[in-house]
Amino acid sequence: MVEGSANNMGHHINKSGNFQSDKYPKLPENKFLLSFKDPIARKALRMYAENSNDKELADDILEVLKKFE
Repeated sequence: MVEGSANNMGHHINKSGNFQSDKYPKLPENKFLLSFKDPIARKALRMYAENSNDKELADDILEVLKKFE
């Protein structure tokens, strides 16, 4: 595998074995950015909100998601 090659599965795994965003390299390891503007990300955000133990966070996520329905 060639590190950093977009054609190889696993190019988001750094030498430490952790996830590292190539699009947002300043994000800490093992963090993944989701945008409310991305239709696929909204599905993940909804699932997160529906399964979160943090009711206030869940309610806020679901409220913002309404803007995109």
